[in-house]
Parts: sequence; structure tokens; C-alpha cells
Amino acid sequence: MSAAPGEAPGTTPTTPDRTGADRPSISFVVASLNEEASIGACVRSLLDQDYPSEHIQVAVVDGGSTDRTCEIVSEIAAADPRVQLLHNPARIAASAFNIGVAGTTGELISLASAHSRTDPQYAAVLAEAFRTSGAALVGGRMDAEAGPDSGPMAAAIVAATSSPLGLGSAKHHYSAEPGWVDTAFPGAYRRELFDVIGGFDESLVRNQDDELHLRARLAGHRMWFEPRLRSRYRPRAELRRLWRQYYQYGWWRAMTVHKHRRVVSPRHVAPAALVAGLAAGPVLAAAARHRLVLGHRLVLGVWAAGAGSWAALLAVAGWRERDGPRAVARRVPAAVACLQVAYGAGFWGGVAHLVRRSVRGG
Repeated sequence: MSAAPGEAPGTTPTTPDRTGADRPSISFVVASLNEEASIGACVRSLLDQDYPSEHIQVAVVDGGSTDRTCEIVSEIAAADPRVQLLHNPARIAASAFNIGVAGTTGELISLASAHSRTDPQYAAVLAEAFRTSGAALVGGRMDAEAGPDSGPMAAAIVAATSSPLGLGSAKHHYSAEPGWVDTAFPGAYRRELFDVIGGFDESLVRNQDDELHLRARLAGHRMWFEPRLRSRYRPRAELRRLWRQYYQYGWWRAMTVHKHRRVVSPRHVAPAALVAGLAAGPVLAAAARHRLVLGHRLVLGVWAAGAGSWAALLAVAGWRERDGPRAVARRVPAAVACLQVAYGAGFWGGVAHLVRRSVRGG
């Protein structure tokens, strides 16, 4: 008997179900925009599953690519009717996901990154995870990898985005233990879940999957994390691009918190607290010195202790990579700092936007 959503199942599968009669159809939905370098490998990995081919469907939802992305997908679709190319005029991921859900027929809908390559066992393990957990949502693990011609900074970013020191409790980036989580990507869903909680919020450019997972949780449906559901992806290889990405994540996290008036996990606000602390220390010390509200030495001491603790965490993150190339280990602290400060700064940028909008009456 399957476990109820939110309760741990009695057993966790160790091998895919190859012989059971319950073989649900699976629709993979891929949002794309100028992904010619990776889309072919992505789609082919989804088609080459160790799973009944008639139960696999792939929908690539393109946001107006100007490179060869659509041409590549069309060529694959011409040779394999399981593939379809859909178009996304709104150009954002939430719209792409909703179009993909509406344009497919699978009993299970699984999101896939256009940057990823999916293991052949993925579909079989996914179906088994749904069956044994009884969950309406199942998430897998994303394994970061550097490109073949990338340098030590790219490898350092891979290490940072694969560590709890870099991403906190976001288990889908590093954990090997199955269990209930608040969110994971790539996410997969029973089709009927969307009838209950609605689709992805198209007002969100980022964090649209996290926000849907929050709505599901509020409706009584938690997500089961199965680490054997592994897909590989390549994170940004440069700090400036990583900063831009995580700044956006933080900015849109503020929008999600504002929408639901709640924080799902401490990791969502910890970077914002870090940035506030780093910025506020010298300001408070200067105020204390001039106004004599509190001894400025005490204020600076507290701030220095906090900043020192963070610096120690960064040092530990680099030390953990001591068995690898030194050039990589030396860069890991900078990559971790970039992740955390960019996210925190983005969160406060989002808060500032909300304040300005409120003042204007928007």
C-alpha cells in the first residue's frame, strides 16, 4: 500500500521496476532559448530511456530562439514522433512549463533543463519513486559538471554549487539520501496535481518551480526526493555570470515571500541576513561613535565576529577541496561568496522594488 503524501513510505526502492504492470506514461517538458549547444544531447538523453518507448513523450517549448535550437529539435522530431516543438511567446520558464503541461498527455510530467543530460534509468526510477512514495511531486538530484574546455574557476563553481556550504539545505544539489524535501529540481508531478493547485505562476521569471512546490505543500502535498534520479548540468563558468544568475534568484525569492507572506526554509533568507549584517556593521559602528548610543568598539567587535565566522566558512569550503587541484581549491571560497552575497543582494533588491511599488501605489 502506498504511503500518504507527507509520510515516509515503508520502503525505498533500490532498483527500477522493470516488470510491474504499472508503467505510467511520462511527458518531459524542456524550456529552451538559444540552446543549440546542448539541446540535441538533452532531447536524445530523454528519448534513450530504459523504459517503454511508447510511454515517453518530449516537448521542447521554445521562447523564440535565434540560433539553431528550433532547427535541431525539428530535425529530431521529424525522425521521432515522440518529440514535439512548441512555442512560448512570453519567453519565460513558467509560461513554457504551462504550455508543456497543456500540450502533452503523460500521466507524469517531468521538467528537464535544456542544459542537462538525463541518465537512461531516469524514467524507470521516476515511475518507481512515485509508486512507492505515494507522492504527488518527486524531485531528483542535479549533478554539476564543468565543461571539457573550462578552467579552474568553472571547476570551483561546480564545487560550490555541489556543497551544503555553498547552497545550504538544498539537498537536490548534493545529498545521497532519499526523503521529503520542500523543493527540488528537476521536478516531476502527477498530472492531476495541476487540477488541484493550478499551474506555474507566470508573474514569476525565476523561482516559479519553488513557488508551485510551496502551493502544493500548503495543499497537503510534499515532495519526495530520490537521489537516484540524476541529471547532469553545467553551471555558469564565470563569477560575473554566476552573480547575475543568483542575484535574480534572490530577487524573485523576495517576490515569492511577498506573495505568500511566509518563508519556507531558513536558507531562503540566510543570504539576505548575511548581506544585511556585512553592510550594517560599519554603519552601526559609525552611528554609535557619533551618537554614543552604544560603544562603537562593541558594535565593531560583534560585526567582526560575524564576518570572521563567515570568512572561516569560506576557508572551510576551500579546504574541503584540498585533494583536488590547488588552483580550484583557491577559487572555491570566492565562488561560495559569490553565490551567497549575490542571492542576498538580490533579495534586498527585490524588497526595495516592492517598497517602491508600494509607495507608488502599484
